[in-house]
Amino acid sequence: MISRFHGQGATEYLVLLAVVLIIALVSIALLGFFPGMATDTRIAQSAAYWNSAYPFAIKSHMMNAAAASGKLVVQNMDSTGSNQVTALSVGGSAATVTGSPVAFAPGETKTLAITAGIPTCGASGATYDYQVVFTYTNAAGISGFKQNGTKTLTGKCS
Repeated sequence: MISRFHGQGATEYLVLLAVVLIIALVSIALLGFFPGMATDTRIAQSAAYWNSAYPFAIKSHMMNAAAASGKLVVQNMDSTGSNQVTALSVGGSAATVTGSPVAFAPGETKTLAITAGIPTCGASGATYDYQVVFTYTNAAGISGFKQNGTKTLTGKCS
């Protein structure tokens, strides 16, 4: 009677292992077949980071597909005093910002119009990833501070 059930535990183990492997392969395949989901996740993570960055938060952004231009809605998150953006680097290039330098009162939000100096982001709907660096003068009047984003600014070209 004992010999009838010989090896049953090993068989059950192998069947469970096969089920787990199939579930893992299906999960990996689904992630690979829907690359748009990965892009949307990167955009959401970038927005979450830049929405609360300090001292300058990027509340929204738009990059033009045809020209090396765009707009950034920037807020001064420093409540202790006014900061002044003296230079902006987007995608490793010095961006030309209309009205630069731009002074921000504590908590103030302004739209920075970038007219030149950034890489073109490709066709309309293409994804861009730009490293953003703000150079600014702080509330005490000390210039040359840099805010390097730890995440890239990610979005879709318009």
